[in-house]
Amino acid sequence: MIYLQNLKRRINTFVLRIVILLIAVATLSYSEILERLDFMIYDKLSVLIQYPQDSDIVIVAIDEPSLSILGRWPWSREIHAELINRLKSIGNQRVALDLLFSEPQHDDIYADQLLAAAITLHGNVILPLAPISVTYPESLYLAAPFPLFRHNALLGHADVEIDSDGIARRVFLYAGINAPTWPALAQVLFNPATANEAYPLSADEDRPENQSRHWFRAEEAMIPYIGKPGSFRQVSYASVLFDDKVLTSLKDKTVIVGMTAAGMGTRFATPVSSINHQPMTGVEWHANVYSMLHHDRAIFPVPDIWVMLISLIWVTLILMSISWTKKNLTIPILLSVSAAGLFLIYQLLKISHVWIPPGAALLGTLAIYPLSNWRQINQFVRSFLITKIRSSTALESIKDGVIITDAHDHVAYINKGAEKILRTEFSYIKGKNLQQILNLRACIDTPSEDISVKTILTPSLDSPGMLECRLKTKYGDERTVRITRNQLYDEQKMLLGSVIAMTDITDTVELAEQVAHQENYDALTKLPNRSKLLSQFDQMIQAAENNGKIITAFFVALDNFKKINDAMGHQAGDKLLKMVSIRLYEVVQHNDIVARWGGDEFILLFDYLDQIDAVSEMAQKILDAIRQKFEIDGMEIFVAASIGISFYPENGLTSETVLKKAGTAMYGVKRDGGNRFDYYSHESSIVWTRDRLELEKELRAAILNHELQVLFQPIIDAKTHHISRMEALVRWPHPTRGFLSPSEFIPLAENVGLIEQLGELVLRMSCLSAYQLLQLGYPVNVAVNVNPRQLLNKNFLQTIINTLNDTQLPARSLILEITESSIVNDIQRVGIILRTIKELDIMIALDDFGTGYSSLTLLRELPIDILKIDKSFVRTLDQNQSDLTIVQAIIGLGNNMGLAVVAEGVETAQQNQILLQHHCYYQQGYFFSRPVPYKALLELVHEKNERLQPVGNLFDTDTSPTAQTRKAIIRSDHQ
Repeated sequence: MIYLQNLKRRINTFVLRIVILLIAVATLSYSEILERLDFMIYDKLSVLIQYPQDSDIVIVAIDEPSLSILGRWPWSREIHAELINRLKSIGNQRVALDLLFSEPQHDDIYADQLLAAAITLHGNVILPLAPISVTYPESLYLAAPFPLFRHNALLGHADVEIDSDGIARRVFLYAGINAPTWPALAQVLFNPATANEAYPLSADEDRPENQSRHWFRAEEAMIPYIGKPGSFRQVSYASVLFDDKVLTSLKDKTVIVGMTAAGMGTRFATPVSSINHQPMTGVEWHANVYSMLHHDRAIFPVPDIWVMLISLIWVTLILMSISWTKKNLTIPILLSVSAAGLFLIYQLLKISHVWIPPGAALLGTLAIYPLSNWRQINQFVRSFLITKIRSSTALESIKDGVIITDAHDHVAYINKGAEKILRTEFSYIKGKNLQQILNLRACIDTPSEDISVKTILTPSLDSPGMLECRLKTKYGDERTVRITRNQLYDEQKMLLGSVIAMTDITDTVELAEQVAHQENYDALTKLPNRSKLLSQFDQMIQAAENNGKIITAFFVALDNFKKINDAMGHQAGDKLLKMVSIRLYEVVQHNDIVARWGGDEFILLFDYLDQIDAVSEMAQKILDAIRQKFEIDGMEIFVAASIGISFYPENGLTSETVLKKAGTAMYGVKRDGGNRFDYYSHESSIVWTRDRLELEKELRAAILNHELQVLFQPIIDAKTHHISRMEALVRWPHPTRGFLSPSEFIPLAENVGLIEQLGELVLRMSCLSAYQLLQLGYPVNVAVNVNPRQLLNKNFLQTIINTLNDTQLPARSLILEITESSIVNDIQRVGIILRTIKELDIMIALDDFGTGYSSLTLLRELPIDILKIDKSFVRTLDQNQSDLTIVQAIIGLGNNMGLAVVAEGVETAQQNQILLQHHCYYQQGYFFSRPVPYKALLELVHEKNERLQPVGNLFDTDTSPTAQTRKAIIRSDHQ
């Protein structure tokens, strides 16, 4: 009897435990208690599923190379319009821009119109909408594109759902304020018709309101990520703009444009972030969603009620199997059953694209084993409640710092990234208040920024916040960080805590500041450059519009600055420019603007010289300061200056106009002898225009009458002191203006269409001189500079052939010099022309090598024989280690490619010796000889005549006996 009572009691207890287990399974599966566990299992299983690369999608990335080419962000919308137009030109069907154009471009009213026109012409441009919260959590508005853009664009929401553990796994295909009316950006890209089904944007939907608004979402899907961040093909934004081959490769592709540059745009942790320890950019997240829709791979989570029923059925079936088999349950069997359940979940996820959270069922399965031992159950529950998962693998793998706090803002967890940024360990700050460990201050010391810092540290932050600020670590050093804070709420809207994400952007900020300084300041004088000056002038004009002040512009240019460069070299000229800039600073007040316009020209701006006497006094002070002696390299130097003066708003309403007129006045002073100042007047402008017309007429006559003079500067083999060839340099001995250099009339010849005639004249005179030397027994090759317009002229090749025939100069004795900066925009066409010229046995030299943007591309694409190192690197060769390194690299590059290397601008014996030490034997510059007329060159050759021996052409890599016999150089000792 007692045995039966004990057996009945044991059976009742076992049944009770089964009921408790099933209730627990039902509760866990229907609630979000095991959400983290389910997420972790989903992440592990989803990473195991391999999807093929989607070649249909191409990301046009706003990356670091694009920023270096196109300048700082934000770019003019004219650039985005050009991108859309280029995509349209290849028949692109759809393009999505993950860029929010919510405000007009104030500095260029036409840029917005160009972008709007491009969007209209394309017809299928998708732009994003984003929900923004203000004042309190229930007050929302849509950050929408500017009306000019959105009227002809397709709109899709760019809302990214972040799960409670900070990872983006899901997307809601529809969302909106108070109703899910807007399709997702990728949904519109996949099916533009869904955009037409959305409600039009209401008048008050895109502006803040105090009335209650909620963000509703619908049609949830989990994203099957194709692979780790960087799996989609990416092309640089600048490449699409400037490289037709890259553009053509985008034909029939789906294009998504967005930011990938470090420190720009938003990045998310995803289930695949742990693969390469990198978060995913927003544009790549949209690409994954589009790929999911395009290949019908959307993963749909099972509703909570069905998850509960499936979990109960699963556990019940296991219990029934145990009861039917009457076998003792062992841990290996339970683990095998659990593994089978996970495999089934994996197959459903892979084949049927259905996700059933298995956490409750797995725990229920594992709980069956201790079901017979209540003490073990109590111990298991107690251990489970004590042990909590603080972070996932994804959070530990990313470089950004993550801090999780409780409802009272006490630190509950930090990842390795946060420990590295804060220079501390979790054990030292666990439980401390967030404000104790985050010592923040604003990057800009303003009241509004200080309030933003205090707000981000407030536990009761109403809406997600983001801030860039300075963080002081425990060791006292400061780092620039971007902090994002999101509050965590339970189903009853009770605050659970916060997730604070930190990104260390110190290196990015410092690099941006360095690049900005280089873009805005002159490298030699450290003064603001032209672009910075114009920006400062525009700011002064805006202020003057409000306070009515007069702005005075001084255009200062040194008189006869060229004589310093000619007599003492460019190094001395650079020293003089730096000294002049210092004296100008000493003359003006602290807040006045002094900038370098270019060359030997400076601009000074004043906003307090109200009287003409004050203006004249300041101009005289500047003249007197510059007239004082300068001491350069032990020599006393005296220079004067010419100053042109104009006023805002009297002489113009824009900075360009005022400066142009100040320049006109300055050139008038120079024309009259210089060394004084003058004010702009309409009459002086007319005189200047007449003077230019007169110079044009005189240039035409000089070309027609062969009045231009060609000088020749020898190129020396510095190892043997022999002349290897000569470079032809044109000069204009003007009867009244003196000896004019090319910089004083070549631009005029280009503007009035005389450059082809001038170039043909120089070519003919150079070839004739080389032929005369050849007839005298001195086969010196002649190098002639070719203007870009001359090179691209369709008759240029015939001109060369005719000139060689007329002068009887062998083609192998002619070298044509081109500059890389002049041909970089049309390399393909230039390559065809140069290869045709090369077939005539004419050599090609690349002048000013290293100063352009595509030097290596030119060497690969063009038939180059000779590299000429630009004189700007040689000038400070013995003083600047960077220049020496660059010269070494060019010499090595030329030698490895079998090209001859010539150093230009050699002015000192030390430069000569350094170049010899680094195996650069062919040198040109004032150290050897100035450019001289033909007769002087001939006398130099005659003087060294008995030392001359015909040898092979030093600039020809062909060492065959035939080539050595038919190509020779003239040698001349330098003593």
